[in-house]
Amino acid sequence: MVLMGEGCFFGLVPVGGGTYGFAGVDAERFNDPLPGRLERFRRRFAGFGGPVPAYLAALQGDEQLHVGPVEWVELDPWHAGRVVLIGDAAHATPPHMGEGGAMALEDAVVLSEVLQSTETVEVALDRYAARRRPRASWVQEQSRIAAKAWVLPPAVRNAALRERGDQLLRDRYHPLIPMP
Repeated sequence: MVLMGEGCFFGLVPVGGGTYGFAGVDAERFNDPLPGRLERFRRRFAGFGGPVPAYLAALQGDEQLHVGPVEWVELDPWHAGRVVLIGDAAHATPPHMGEGGAMALEDAVVLSEVLQSTETVEVALDRYAARRRPRASWVQEQSRIAAKAWVLPPAVRNAALRERGDQLLRDRYHPLIPMP
């Protein structure tokens, strides 16, 4: 679930027996010192409804919050010799599409397939990267687009979501339906 506000958003995702939360603000990079971080965070997102107030109330200390820029990883190449990176180590992306774990699993499946069907490890790793890079790059780009959209002025963002939100969501995820 993602809730959007004025120049910010707050996401909550059930994970195991708990909840993973992430939030973002449309701002230049800034340093947020650890002392007092939780209180500043609570104040910044106090206007959000739904499950956000309970989530904020359950946090107990400054050290529970990681603050940093939303970034992605774009490495070239993904392998050297017989060593290969998969998942976020090769192509991390912001959480805006919720695809990090799925992309890592896809990487593992594709890597397994190319290793089984290729004579040498080096050639298999080239094939793995060639096959995965377009899909990973597409997910990264879609995540960037979502990140920018989530912090648009609410009147613009909300009008676009009312008019085309369902189609935009289908368009964003449809290319991920076929096997990699």
